[in-house]
Amino acid sequence: MTFLKKTTLASMAFATVLASVQAVANPTPHTIQLQAIVPTSTFHVLPEGDWIGFPQVMRYNLITKDLSPVVKQFNVKNTLGAIDAKLVNDVQLVAGSNSIPLTVKFNGVALTTTAQTVVTAPEASPGRLVSLEIIPVKPSTGDYIAGDYAASVHLMFDAVVTP
Repeated sequence: MTFLKKTTLASMAFATVLASVQAVANPTPHTIQLQAIVPTSTFHVLPEGDWIGFPQVMRYNLITKDLSPVVKQFNVKNTLGAIDAKLVNDVQLVAGSNSIPLTVKFNGVALTTTAQTVVTAPEASPGRLVSLEIIPVKPSTGDYIAGDYAASVHLMFDAVVTP
């Protein structure tokens, strides 16, 4: 093979490799969403972990025919007094025309649509970890009716200032 042929072949091979690298090297954009919550030093009610905003599954036990409750933790603090909470609206799981009532407890206190104290001032002042429980109410007769149920639970927390 002559020098000219070798040079031409080498140039063509280099051009082919360069073109294939160019074809593979397309930019790939990514968007990363960030969030940071820095609570005040006097009042906060924050979920532990990153479960808020994601569906929480109440598992159905085929043997006991029970739905599992959802139990999560909140970090709470109010250096100025107690913490009140309420449900924004009554809650129930719904599937078409069928529904399953839910009991919502915060720090062991069953919530209603009327605000009530869920963490006393002495408990709230140093800050502490408390439980949120969302418990399905079992039918008084029979079993749950089959269906794909869903619900949204809206809670409202308020700092109570003790004079």
